[in-house]
Amino acid sequence: MLLDFIKKAYASTTERLGPLLEKHEITYDLLWALFKPNTVVYTTCAGTGKPRCVKFDFGEERTQVNGVEYFHMGCRYLDFDGKVFGEASTAFGIEKFRGTQRINSLGVFPLQYHHSEEDTRALLDKCGRKFLKLMDVHHCQYQGIAFYMKKKVPVKVFVDSKIMVDAAYFREANPNYARPSINEPDPPGISWVTFAPEDSRKRSSDSVRSNGMDPSEVRGDDLLICSPTVLGFGLGNKLWGERLTFSVLYREVPPS
Repeated sequence: MLLDFIKKAYASTTERLGPLLEKHEITYDLLWALFKPNTVVYTTCAGTGKPRCVKFDFGEERTQVNGVEYFHMGCRYLDFDGKVFGEASTAFGIEKFRGTQRINSLGVFPLQYHHSEEDTRALLDKCGRKFLKLMDVHHCQYQGIAFYMKKKVPVKVFVDSKIMVDAAYFREANPNYARPSINEPDPPGISWVTFAPEDSRKRSSDSVRSNGMDPSEVRGDDLLICSPTVLGFGLGNKLWGERLTFSVLYREVPPS
């Protein structure tokens, strides 16, 4: 009886949604039907621009202080803060738009709609495995993009030197550090994605809480949602002491 009721109640929604998904398109008012709990969603790292994935938990319509409406998305990913390995919360939003949009043109969308899903899965699987290997303290040779936060904006720098990956000391030296976030949406036509931090009165949105999972047990889709960055310090280019967030997908250079 319940299934029959649901089918009847949402018959008009199903009739609209089916043809849109076949064409890989969506309307703003049907975003709630596109994103389902535990769906692996694709986006890019705000600091490095590299691919990343998170898992979707919930969505709801909200309004920014400037009156802009958006679809708020509560998500989670796996991270390590130097002491605890587990889940960290993050939030995204899709600004209200008119008509239909290609699903993969949104700033964040289900991974299954990526035009190169298999290649992206393989890349992020590799990224996740490397992230797990870089937990704790490591002295590495790094060549690639890193970034640091300046007035809540990520500033990219190119690093070609030895680095120290040390999340515990990083957090101790920078207790108020937070992952990059953007409070206000981009101007219309620039991007459909915004990054909205959780209520500041609650637990920090990027604090890590244990979910009972051991790093050695991470498999499948969980590898895809590992943090795309690690925390540490640059030893060259006069960057020692500067708090840096390094891309996990850096070019490995043999020590000289």
